[in-house]
Amino acid sequence: MFNNIILSPPFSNIYPQIKNTTKIVGTYTLKKRKGLHRVLTTLKKTENGWLNNVGLRNPGIENYNKKNSIISISILEEGDFEKILYYLYYLKYEFNILGVEFNISCPNHNVLQINEKIIQDTNRLIGPTIIKISHDINKDNLIKLCDINSHFIHISNTKKTNSGALSGKDLQKKNIENIKLVKELYPNKKIIAGGGIYSFYDLLSYKDAGAEFFSLSTVLLNPYKAYKIINQWSQYQKQN
Repeated sequence: MFNNIILSPPFSNIYPQIKNTTKIVGTYTLKKRKGLHRVLTTLKKTENGWLNNVGLRNPGIENYNKKNSIISISILEEGDFEKILYYLYYLKYEFNILGVEFNISCPNHNVLQINEKIIQDTNRLIGPTIIKISHDINKDNLIKLCDINSHFIHISNTKKTNSGALSGKDLQKKNIENIKLVKELYPNKKIIAGGGIYSFYDLLSYKDAGAEFFSLSTVLLNPYKAYKIINQWSQYQKQN
């Protein structure tokens, strides 16, 4: 269905297709959004990772033009989903959309939650679905989202701070706790793990917790490190 290594927004949007990886691109909303700031102008290195204030900057779903990728979307207003689904149905064939990620994790903007009908309609008309959760989600809400029949749960690339969205190793502990919880209660639910994967050993820590897929984002700023992780995973798969 997908490669085990996933390249995630925002940096996947400017990356080429890489062998043995699958790209998630976006996040797209119904209408064009300027967001808060451009990625590179807002990015700031901290002791615990990277901060950004990008928001949901995008050209709008009608201007989607990425081939052979998973599309990340967010629903901002009531009634948006039906219109987004209309666009997705036609874009699917022109651009070979591989699946849809519902991004309800963005720390820099309020997005609407999703429900079973939204997931069912997308599964039926477009393809595999992913729910990308917020880092600070509580147990009850995590269970509710797992009860919705999406193919994947994405745990999680950023968390909210007073200074913006934080990515990096500071996310790993909570992410691993959530991965273990999901696998204990929903052993057949597929998990994309992200947040602080800067080395192959970071990836393996998520694998040991139960994740099957691994999301690279901030590490894409360093192509050498990113390609090294991708190549090490390919070698690992051949040997195991």
